[in-house]
Amino acid sequence: MKTKKEPKKKTAIVQAANGLFKQFGFKKVTVEEICEIACVSKMTFYKYFPNKNELIKYLWQKMIDDSWAKLGELENNETPFQDKIHMILKLKEEATSAMGDQYIRDYLNIVPELQDFYNQVLADVMQRFIKIIKHAQEKGEVRKTIRPEFFFAVVNQLTALANNEQLVSIYNNYTEFALEINNFLYYGLMPLPEDNK
Repeated sequence: MKTKKEPKKKTAIVQAANGLFKQFGFKKVTVEEICEIACVSKMTFYKYFPNKNELIKYLWQKMIDDSWAKLGELENNETPFQDKIHMILKLKEEATSAMGDQYIRDYLNIVPELQDFYNQVLADVMQRFIKIIKHAQEKGEVRKTIRPEFFFAVVNQLTALANNEQLVSIYNNYTEFALEINNFLYYGLMPLPEDNK
């Protein structure tokens, strides 16, 4: 099936916003600044997006769709669970490093207008990952006694640490800190797979 090509002006808006959000975060960037970089009028902006929050959702949805496609490839092959985790961490590292520190700060301190969208995405991710964990349990690659719901409760608690500025400050950037959280979540205190090579 052929996908419909995005109009050039919409692409310009999306690219301008993405660049500005990576540099300054999305809270401080205005529609006017996006339009200036994209070389479009505000009327053109509102033709494609009712407001800045809808543009943010659009960008996040594109990122999510891309991640789902890559995750789908992992689910459809017989890659061992540990290798799947390694690939998932690599995807997270790429996504986080592409965002920039202020963007991540804004993402972690979500504005109420985006909360419902964020919660829905989180629920979808949870369902998908529970499926992966259960499949790995059936194959004996994950401890059968662990409940995937407990795993996600731990994920939520570890994610809350991302708002601890004192803790974040001991790392070079948010990407490094996010990787520390993920590596601890999946490997605990044990050496990472590449440490054994």
